[in-house]
Formats: sequence, structure tokens, C-alpha cells
Amino acid sequence: METADESDGGDGLRSDDETPRGLYRRTFLAAALGAGVALAGCGQQPTEQPTTTTQTGDDLEPTTTITPTEPAYVTYAGFLDEDELTAIQRKVAAREDPWYSGFLALRRSANRALGTRPTSVVTNGAPDGVAANRFATDADRTDYSNALQMSHAIRDLGMGYAFTGDDRYAQKAISLLDHWCLDPETAMYPSGRNHGEAYFSIEIYITIPTMIYGASFLSGHQAWAETHGGETAFRAWVEAFREDLEAGREQNRYTGVVKNNIFAWWIFSRATAAAYLDDRDALDTAFDDWRSGALDQITEDGLLEYERQREDGLQYSMYGLKALTMTAEIARHYDEDLYDYRTADVPETSALKRAFTYYARYVASSDGWEWGIGDNGYTKDEQEEGASVYELAYSQWSDDAYLDAVNAVGRPVFDRRILGWTSLTHANRFAL
Repeated sequence: METADESDGGDGLRSDDETPRGLYRRTFLAAALGAGVALAGCGQQPTEQPTTTTQTGDDLEPTTTITPTEPAYVTYAGFLDEDELTAIQRKVAAREDPWYSGFLALRRSANRALGTRPTSVVTNGAPDGVAANRFATDADRTDYSNALQMSHAIRDLGMGYAFTGDDRYAQKAISLLDHWCLDPETAMYPSGRNHGEAYFSIEIYITIPTMIYGASFLSGHQAWAETHGGETAFRAWVEAFREDLEAGREQNRYTGVVKNNIFAWWIFSRATAAAYLDDRDALDTAFDDWRSGALDQITEDGLLEYERQREDGLQYSMYGLKALTMTAEIARHYDEDLYDYRTADVPETSALKRAFTYYARYVASSDGWEWGIGDNGYTKDEQEEGASVYELAYSQWSDDAYLDAVNAVGRPVFDRRILGWTSLTHANRFAL
């Protein structure tokens, strides 16, 4: 796990007022141009009301008045909102941990991502009978590996731009999005299915949403003009992806299938795309699916019974818990409280909290775990995956047992699936 040293030189802070470049840029622009300006990383422009005309005399031209409205409230694919981002930037400017340590780690990740070599689903061809631009991972999982590499880079670069205002990050991220999603020569067809299989792909559910999250920090950036179709084309790509995910319902792909982590990640992917598009109807559908089916496997004690049975049952339990939590985090930004949702069999306690309480003892160690931990044991990477989701749980409930689970691994913790440096973006929300 990375540590928050500064050995690679500089920390992205201004030397005179110790303000992160991104925060300084926002503050400066807001002061100079007024509150309606689109700030780096926010990207949504103020909307305009329909024009009104006033006739001041028979021989005079109409006078046109444009009344600006407040800018739309910004959420970043549902995972952060503009107020949280600004508050975190202030914590970083004050060099307060865990945010400052997380910021230093993010900056290192973003700098590394600048060297990312573009790749896509067409890089290594496709199986027989499958079009080259279809996601169709083979035994070597090549498309999945490419998607992981690109999604992590896009997320780290997008977040790096949001926190520093460094245009290099935005330009590189947008060029990678163009390569994966828009360039006709290299783009992935916007489908949620791993072609060659009879069901939709978990490998897509944990990579494409990560790209969408990274893209959400880049709205309105001028580098979109250099892509194949611009930001409008990317939004259309995301909408086509979302619609294809929804087609899984229409084709009854989950009828009779256990509602395990694949089902939860499917819901999460739809919610991420809908949040990026600010499609409230699609969000409501995803949240309804979460309430009606995603919690089926949580026992009264809080175990995820369909995950514990696996050979690597502890890791898969954390994996499933993360999928459930990611959708709850998106819902929180749309005034839907899934964190506190209670099932009919245990109405006195939140279903998610039951699970978090049960698994807290196992984040740092598998001691006492009665089921499988796989041939390679419970690895450090798996421990950190667990700790990263407990950052969200601690922010939600302020339960010391959840903080102990995080501290047992050590901050800043990293979520390789979706959020990246979680101790930067989702730690101690109650203290912002």
C-alpha cells in the first residue's frame, strides 16, 4: 500500500498559501468571474431561462432579456457532489489527514497514469465469430485486463484534474476515453455483455462505471473538442450502454438465477450510468431493483450466504458487500436512503449495517472465518479492498468498529474496483 510521503517532489500545493492548485483555481475564478462560472472539474454551465422580449415603442427594436438560473447541482456519477469535493479540498489545503495523505497518493497515481498507453477491446483481436469491437474476454481475460488498465487511468486522471486543475490530466483522460469509447477504429461497442457467454459480464460492471466516474470530472473541458464526436458523443455512448444493461431485464437473464454479487453489480452499473446522465427515472428503477432483490442473500446475522459458499468466500463476501454499498452511495446523493433500508425479516436493523457489523472482524484477518479463503489465502490486496468499503460505512454510521477495520489495514486505503483512493474522497464525511 502506498504511503503519503513526498519523495517524488512537490505535493500539488501552492507555496504561498498552501492551497491545492485546483482549489486556488476555483476560488480565483469564482471571485473574478462570479458564482455562475463553470469551475474546473464541475463542468456544468448555468442554464438559461427562455428569453423574454419587451417592446419599448412602435419604432424601437425589442429588447431581449436573458435571466440566468442557478447552475445545476453537480454530482460526479453519483459518488461525490460539488459541496463534498469543495470541503475535501479545504481539508487537503489544511493538510489534514486522512484527506491529505489520500491526495498525495492520488497525485502519484495520476502522474503515473499520464504514461498510460491507450488500449482497447480491439487491441488483441476477438474470438472467432465475434466482432473486434465487442467486449469478448477469452481465457487470458485480455479485454478485461485492458479495461482495468484504462478505467484506473481514466479515474485517477479525472480525479487528479478535479483536485489540482492540471490540464495534462484532463487531456490525457479524455484522449483515453476517446480511444475506448468513441474512435471508430478502437471503440468498444456499448454493451454490458461479454460476448460468447450467455449472461452479462461482471468484468464490465466493475470497469466501465469506473471510466464513467472519471469522465464525470471532465464535463465541459475543451479537450472534448479533439475527440470523435465530443462530449455529446460520449454521453450518447453511456446512454446506449445503460439501455443495453436494461435489456438484460427484458431478456429475463436473471430469472431463476441467484441474486448474488453479479446481480448487485448489474444494478450498480445501471445506477452509475443513470447518475452520469442525471436520468432520474432510470435511477429510480435501479434503486427499486436494489430494494426488491439485491438484499436477498443477507441473512439475519448479516452473512452474504451466496458468497460465503465460494472457495474464496471471504473475499467474495467483501466484493458483494461493496457492490451493494456502491449503489447505496449513489442513492444518498439523490435523497434515497438505501443505507438504512430494512428487510421484512429483520425490520429493526438496516440490512447493510447488519452485514458491515458481521464482517468488520474479518477485514484485517481471516482468523475465525469458518469458510474458504482460496488457495492463496486472504491477501493484503483483499484486506485493503475490505477496508476501502468500510470507509463508507464509517462515514455513514460513525461506528468505531468500522474505523477499527480501516485502521487495522492503514490509511490511505485504495479501492481498485471503483473509487480509487477512498480515504481522500469518502472518509469521515461527518467531519467535512
